Amino acid sequence: MKSAKLVLTTMMVLCLTLVVTAQLPQKDQSQPAPKPVDQDRIEAAHDQLLSAQDKAAEASRLTQAVASTLPGAGASSAPIPRKNFVDELVFGRMERDHIPHARLAGDEEFLRRAYLDATGLLPAPDKVRSFVADTDPNKRDKLIDSLIGTEAFTDQWAYHYGELFRTKKGAFHFWTKQWLKADRPYNDVFADMVTPVTKNSRGLPAAMTFYDAVGQISSRDGLFTDSDNYKGLNRLDWIDGITSDIGRVFLGLSLDCFSCHNGAGHADSFNLFLGSMKRTDFWQQAAFFGKMRSIGSSDGSGRNFYGEQALVDDSAPGYNTGDDGPYFTPAEGRFPRDGKTYEPAFLLTGEKPKPGEDPRKALARILPTHIQFSRAAVNIVWSKLMVVGLVEPYDGFDLKRLDPKNPPPAPWTIQPNNPELLQALAEDFRANNFSIHRVIKNIMKSNAYQLSTSFDGDWKDAYIPYYARRFARVLTPPEAVDNVAQATDAPFSLKAFGQTRSYIKELENPISVKVGDPDYKVRGTEDSAIFAFMQAYYQAERTSPPVDKNIANPVQAMMMMTSQVVTKRISAEGTNRVANLLKSGKPDDEMIEELFLSSLSRRPNPEEVEVAKRVIAKDRKIGLEDIQWALLNTTEFLVNH
Repeated sequence: MKSAKLVLTTMMVLCLTLVVTAQLPQKDQSQPAPKPVDQDRIEAAHDQLLSAQDKAAEASRLTQAVASTLPGAGASSAPIPRKNFVDELVFGRMERDHIPHARLAGDEEFLRRAYLDATGLLPAPDKVRSFVADTDPNKRDKLIDSLIGTEAFTDQWAYHYGELFRTKKGAFHFWTKQWLKADRPYNDVFADMVTPVTKNSRGLPAAMTFYDAVGQISSRDGLFTDSDNYKGLNRLDWIDGITSDIGRVFLGLSLDCFSCHNGAGHADSFNLFLGSMKRTDFWQQAAFFGKMRSIGSSDGSGRNFYGEQALVDDSAPGYNTGDDGPYFTPAEGRFPRDGKTYEPAFLLTGEKPKPGEDPRKALARILPTHIQFSRAAVNIVWSKLMVVGLVEPYDGFDLKRLDPKNPPPAPWTIQPNNPELLQALAEDFRANNFSIHRVIKNIMKSNAYQLSTSFDGDWKDAYIPYYARRFARVLTPPEAVDNVAQATDAPFSLKAFGQTRSYIKELENPISVKVGDPDYKVRGTEDSAIFAFMQAYYQAERTSPPVDKNIANPVQAMMMMTSQVVTKRISAEGTNRVANLLKSGKPDDEMIEELFLSSLSRRPNPEEVEVAKRVIAKDRKIGLEDIQWALLNTTEFLVNH
């Protein structure tokens, strides 16, 4: 290995190791030791609900670890104007509580952030140059308007919602892209997902993993060889699973907690609302799906209720826990039921279907009218753009701790980081036709979103809930792999639906990778180089809710340094960026600037240019390869800041 590359390798490993180490929880001597938790009362299923502070702390530690390696926001100390109600409620709260905040991000920092959040890709070098040179005071708002609704935007956000909805089939993916591009009302999207029946195994809702019954297959009857054998599916467990998923995504509630037992004595130590709920409340909510049944696979038999092959209709007898027809009633995955019949009633209001109204259509009508539907929706978008949700985790809402005008009894506190902002976003969302585009624009156009990651002075954990700086986040799995391909100008040759795709985020799911390049020995499964790379960034296969971690880890560093996804693309061969720069005959300064702009979305500073020139002077080809490799391994590349 050349000495220059050895130095660069050592620096990158040290940098990434420091980032990982800095993110480890640090003991705060100023805080009293927490009271011991009675583990007998809190089951493993509740662990996710206790992670709210973890994510905020993760974001703060990561940001602190990487801030010193980032270019920062420049020297401006001008007052920050309040552009919309988001700013009024964020900066107003900081002003009231005397909390300092970061300066506005510079143009290059903002541009990279906006592109990554909106499209999952980096701005092209020419776009960076033109944006920085533009003197229009409204250029940031205009940029955001130009990104929202584009094909790249719909690819990025369809992948995001695909993770939440756990979808795998192309038909569902394209449907998601269409409603995102057209900005269909989110309540209509919900209705589409919960109301239809299908005689086509690729249609809605069977193409959504919500409706995949694989988790409820009876272990005593795993092979379905008899076309009339329905014992393999525990229908009520399946319906309960659907109900829990809908609560998780569309209400921000972990209904699992009281699907097996009453909340009292289990959830009341950490969530007042869940602690007040009874299992019968859950059964009444699940009863909206009481007439729904899976009728086997598309070959007409009852042997397959999973793998998105099953057909569904509404010919079941209802939510009857004592006699469920040919299905096996005693719970396999949940505690035994009481043998009674339950009628549908919305768990937040008790509202029931109108006489003669289809229960699932009633659910589509009733649920979105409750403000919690809007709170859950805007909180997910806020978390995606601001890294830390107003409520964490996104399915951990405590409905008895949301209203500052009606506070919970001591020692409980109000749950959201900014309850007034959560409510304002939700009400604006509901009043404006449940527009996802509007929520995204309201947030991205705010100066709260546009604060710098850099922070002058001492950062304190007490500032975290105020959003006093931009939190850094580790790239998502498709962002990480796609940005490598884009920065090196070596897009993938992915085959999907008979067409070539350049980026992972264009695919319908993470396990559909089929690479046409013969140099890659991959088969579109989890052992492929691409999917292994993505797994380092917490990519799963959508059989369970997505992993929501914001932690740099050693495997990510190893992948960036050794994976063929990276090493193949930095080699000065073919038509990648390094090869094209060598062929161009451009001066060293121009080549160095191009590499920085394409990888980091900024121009290099004089010290960086000097170091890069010394590396190139020793060997032009190897020098450019080393610079490209080093830039991809910088903290600045590996996080969205």
